[in-house]
Amino acid sequence: MILQRLCEYYDRIADDPHVEIAQQGFAPQKVSFEVVIDHDGTLLAINDIRDTDGKKPSPRMMRLPFQGRTSGIKAMFLWDKAEYLLGYVPREIRETPPNESGSDCVKREKKIIRVMDCFQACKSIHLEFASLINEPTYQSLCKFFANWTPESLSTEKIQLLDEVGTGFGVFRINQQQRYLHDLMTIKNFWSSLAATSSEDSVTGTCLVTGTEISLARLHPVIKGVRDAQSSGASIVSFNNPAFASLGKSQSYNSPVSQSVAFKYTTALNHLLDRNNHRKLQIGDATCIYWADQNDGSIEDIFGFGLDPASVEDEQRAAEIGRTLRQAVDGHAVLPDPGVGFHVLGLSPNASRLSVRLWISGTAIEMIGRVAEHQARMEIVKGSQDSDWIPLWMILLQTARESQEVPPLLGGALLRSVLTGGPYPQSLLAAIIRRVRAEKDIRHVKAATIKAILNHNHAKEISPMLDIQRPECAYQLGRLFASLERAQEDALPGLNATVKDRYFGAASSTPASVFPRLIRMNQHHIGKLEGGKKVVAEKRIQEILGRINAFPPHLGLVDQGLFAIGYYHQRQDFFTKKDKSDES
Repeated sequence: MILQRLCEYYDRIADDPHVEIAQQGFAPQKVSFEVVIDHDGTLLAINDIRDTDGKKPSPRMMRLPFQGRTSGIKAMFLWDKAEYLLGYVPREIRETPPNESGSDCVKREKKIIRVMDCFQACKSIHLEFASLINEPTYQSLCKFFANWTPESLSTEKIQLLDEVGTGFGVFRINQQQRYLHDLMTIKNFWSSLAATSSEDSVTGTCLVTGTEISLARLHPVIKGVRDAQSSGASIVSFNNPAFASLGKSQSYNSPVSQSVAFKYTTALNHLLDRNNHRKLQIGDATCIYWADQNDGSIEDIFGFGLDPASVEDEQRAAEIGRTLRQAVDGHAVLPDPGVGFHVLGLSPNASRLSVRLWISGTAIEMIGRVAEHQARMEIVKGSQDSDWIPLWMILLQTARESQEVPPLLGGALLRSVLTGGPYPQSLLAAIIRRVRAEKDIRHVKAATIKAILNHNHAKEISPMLDIQRPECAYQLGRLFASLERAQEDALPGLNATVKDRYFGAASSTPASVFPRLIRMNQHHIGKLEGGKKVVAEKRIQEILGRINAFPPHLGLVDQGLFAIGYYHQRQDFFTKKDKSDES
């Protein structure tokens, strides 16, 4: 299912002229220089084409004809290192140290011979295709290889290549704007060659297309998953005899054609690209998402609902925020609500990738569930608090630092949001633990606790203060906030309040601390004067009238209610009252 949807995505965007994606047999590579050749095959120039906008020159990314290469000699088509393209001998091999021994001289000679072999391999592969490519500019390149000798490199060109270093180079014919590898005739030739070539000529039934076709022995690597190998990792890979079955080795265990292997990996790399804005980091899971249409509006709404920072343009973000607000209220109008929508979460696993989650549905289902999640997160907040809370911020509430967030929690949280299922119970436990450790509760923690209690335990907690709630734990949270406020009013400028000393015990074992806190409060109220004293006494008496007894212990859910009661009451202290409230 996953590979089918990725192949469909590739086929759709490959036909979109506004999307730049590699054809089969092509891959992004870093290019540092160009080799300019005249129409008669003579070398005209070698130019440094690195970007110079930064502090130091950086190579340019180009999509080039690609085939795998190990440590052996294997030339690339229309691009490679200068050793392959021109027979250039690097400076460290070319220059002989004054005290070089005889064995070092032999090693240096072997390296020079290897450079010549690299050039011959490059020459052979390009001349081999001369009769198959009907393109005049390619014939000019063949003339170059037929006549070029590495000894023809001038001192000036050698110095330029020394500066470029180990970067890759490409070919361009004089007076042509496009590089040879960008010409459509050559691109079609190479894509056709890559689709039909097979190292082992193993054929079988492709699990994706269902056709009898040449199968891929190795699948291209995938880049862009956080904490995975920087050189790339595989989502389909078999490299141990224990993984073999029925005599099938390597990726023949999961047989797909070379074309399918290219399409799904290219689509994944496109979605994982940092400039594509279709990627979210949720815990250790790198999540990508896409809709079965090309305008991108549905992806923007979905991404904004999980992380508002995914939309950088402020005007666009405001527009999406209004649409998501309509979805929260059940009145959203989407351009195509029934279009398919897919979310894939990948986590690193040594040289491979693990599928953390795969959820597929319609756009209205996915955006509706995100909107429902945001609606559950609504709670009274301060002026500096955000209207929308991203998932990564919820996860940060469970640990002191981001590195301490439980690795499996991010995927479990995203799955609960996108399926409408209950939130992970471990999420509530982790946040309550942080609230007790920090002896405070802020907007994001309060919103998350409220969402969990409402969704998992049907508590129906309102966003604002509800003085009529019957639960003792909620009223205890209100009482603790009121006792703290009375102390703050009685002793202005106090560095530490009852919260700093008693919050943990009050929220878990109320009977052990509240009698003492109430006795202390009599001294605090005694120091108040006028209206403050009357208001404090009435508020505390009103709350105590709703508490029959102080329980010896509060469970996890009741600790959450205590935290919400405390938060609601504290926010109410700083909420501007109208005249009817004051009277």
